[in-house]
Amino acid sequence: MILTYSIKSGFSKKTLGTTSLLAFVLILLMINPPSKDFEVIAFDVQNADAFLLKSPQNKYFIIDTGKAAYKGGSSQAKVIISKYLKDRGIKDIDGLVITHFDNDHSGGAVDLMNDLNIKNVYINTFDNKSYTSYNIYKTIKEKKIPAHLAQNNENFYSEGDFSLTNFKANGKSDNENSIITLAKYKDFEMLFMGDAGIEAFRQVQKDIPQKIEVLKVGHHGAKGVVDRKMLESITPEISIISTGRNSFGHPRRGTLDVLRNTRIYRTDMNNSIKINSDGDSYSVYTYDRQKHKYSLDIKNSVEEQKK
Repeated sequence: MILTYSIKSGFSKKTLGTTSLLAFVLILLMINPPSKDFEVIAFDVQNADAFLLKSPQNKYFIIDTGKAAYKGGSSQAKVIISKYLKDRGIKDIDGLVITHFDNDHSGGAVDLMNDLNIKNVYINTFDNKSYTSYNIYKTIKEKKIPAHLAQNNENFYSEGDFSLTNFKANGKSDNENSIITLAKYKDFEMLFMGDAGIEAFRQVQKDIPQKIEVLKVGHHGAKGVVDRKMLESITPEISIISTGRNSFGHPRRGTLDVLRNTRIYRTDMNNSIKINSDGDSYSVYTYDRQKHKYSLDIKNSVEEQKK
């Protein structure tokens, strides 16, 4: 029984019914409906890597996890990634790709596996002997998370026009053994290089599309991660370099010079970077620290660029 209240006669059915309807409509207006776009967030984790991917059907994936905690502090994964996801009510991660076991790519993996429901983990080896990899292997086993050894040109997730594919070279160094991941939604494609560079790319090049809209540059823009032949092969429009204050000289001037015909975004200059795509066009946003929100920087048509 629905009642409403008046000063003289108390509650009546009609008024409360109207009030309830208005309240319901207000709640609906305050809820942001899930976007049907493919979305990527490059977290600002200094000279490290951490990316969040959302599929058009709102499945979430993480590529790399930033650095581990330092001297009793909290990891970048806990402070930045877990907080971002929890603030938005996101608990389930369909796939965590750990490109390789360098601390600046895998250091926060254990925290994420403890904080979130990670459904699958993709790694480049089961034989790494580092302290970081030991803890990751241990946590995977304790939590009974399915762990997959990445294979070359392996489509590990798809839904309609959206897919995620891993590539794996046999490089001479840990960096060149990084998992390389291609995200594709209709005509839009983004390539994540981990710490891999020219050597690894040459090995998997035949399976990589000849037109990539966005390139996540390998190894924070270090020497040897791109050359002109690589860019001629994939012709990216946008380059993203995840970097921060460091003693390694990242990104190298020579690398920036090779990338000069692309639009370069850097987390040390642009803060966090967000990319949205409906498959036919894409937009790039940068995070405004003063306004505490992402601001649109550019919007491009995929079809026009591919003609």
